[in-house]
Amino acid sequence: DAAWHAGAKYRQAGATLVELAVAAVVLAVLAAVFLLRLLDAQEQAEKISMEATVENMRAGLRAQVGALLIADRTSEIVTLAAGNPVQWLDDPPEGYLGEYVGQPPTDTSGAWYFDSVLGELVYTANLRRHFIPSSSSGYTVRLKVLPISDAVAARSPNEPVWVRLAVLNDYSWF
Repeated sequence: DAAWHAGAKYRQAGATLVELAVAAVVLAVLAAVFLLRLLDAQEQAEKISMEATVENMRAGLRAQVGALLIADRTSEIVTLAAGNPVQWLDDPPEGYLGEYVGQPPTDTSGAWYFDSVLGELVYTANLRRHFIPSSSSGYTVRLKVLPISDAVAARSPNEPVWVRLAVLNDYSWF
């Protein structure tokens, strides 16, 4: 009887090896789920930041067009198609590498750059778990200021050629 009480006290004093193993497995699974959620949240934040930057550039393009309309220089609107959209922002986006002839020699993950040969602004995704690129563009989103084709074909001689900031490549992100 005394031995049984001593054994019972011993068993209640701490966890068995099996209980510790189960607790460790549960904690590992919770940590893995948390880590995956954190990575998804970071990738969502990157996508939202990139899309917000594109919208800011579109607003900058509208401001440039508006300034040319007010100054009665509508014939110059089409020249915006040759420009770098980053110039229309107060500050360049985070990770902007600058203008290059072709692709920069450095790693472009999570960065913007302007390819002056193609006249394209390029963003390269850093977190790519949910990024599905088009076959030819890698993990990039390519943008360019283009004339609106309907306006060019159907416009009167005095009507300006309107422009837009267009995404050139297909991709899916989330």
